[in-house]
Amino acid sequence: MKRHTIRAASAAFLFAALGSAQAADPKGHTLPTRDGRCAMWVASESSPQPGDSTTWSGACRNGLGEGVGVQEFVRADRSRLRYTGPVRDGRWHGRGRLQQFAADGRLLHVVEGVFEHGVEQGVFNELFLEHPQNGSLDAIRQTGRAVGSDGVEVQQFYVDGAAVLMCAPDADCLREAAAEGYEIREAGPR
Repeated sequence: MKRHTIRAASAAFLFAALGSAQAADPKGHTLPTRDGRCAMWVASESSPQPGDSTTWSGACRNGLGEGVGVQEFVRADRSRLRYTGPVRDGRWHGRGRLQQFAADGRLLHVVEGVFEHGVEQGVFNELFLEHPQNGSLDAIRQTGRAVGSDGVEVQQFYVDGAAVLMCAPDADCLREAAAEGYEIREAGPR
């Protein structure tokens, strides 16, 4: 049986591997904010590109973003990510919302849930919207619930930032995770 723990507090589910004090280190880099006050973590497979920039509306501690605020990461192609929520040591940490926008400003994807050390952990509510870069939207439509003519709502269950399973929002992803071999138990905050 896969041994993992779900921690629930105030209807927020936190996921952590048993026996591990910290989540796996995601790929990425720190990027100084435009105003130079501090740096923020940017999850990315590649190094920063010329023209990439980030902003942070919250406080800074020891040169890194800290507390609650809004981070906006703008890529050189003008597409952007906007995270709203708590940050610790420059990384998303706590219940937050991540929005992905196309270069023309269209909203493409919304993710809401609990982040730990910059990656998704546990059950997330997600909204996928039609856009050309999303080749998997047809598969998502088969699993999720349609929202209007263009959107699909799903829940996804994450382990250290990797989606383990997807279900419709009215399904019970936690029950499905248990059926997949994950040990689910509720505990207080850590």
